[in-house]
Amino acid sequence: MATVVDHIVLLKVRPDATDEEIKRLFDGTANLKAIPGVISITIGATFVEPWMGDRRGGYTHALSCRLESKEALKLYQDHELHTKFKMDCIVPILEGPLLAVDYESVVVVAGDSK
Repeated sequence: MATVVDHIVLLKVRPDATDEEIKRLFDGTANLKAIPGVISITIGATFVEPWMGDRRGGYTHALSCRLESKEALKLYQDHELHTKFKMDCIVPILEGPLLAVDYESVVVVAGDSK
């Protein structure tokens, strides 16, 4: 089975962050796909449905980056696009500390009988 590395970041964005700052965050995320080893990257606002209860822990946004390997994660972390993204798009709008988690995962495709 194929393994990849998933890099998950949870953000607590200031309530007074402007629409322009949020747009910069989303647009900046798209630029990260140019970093070698990035398979996919997504970002979105967290949400609550009545049936699920609020389990966000104060985190307002989540970013998920799938990478080819641990080596690709190291390259991603050190890459100038990532550093610029953090400093220009994330740090200015944070209300509190972010939470980042990295893990190796086995890719399981829905409908795959293997």
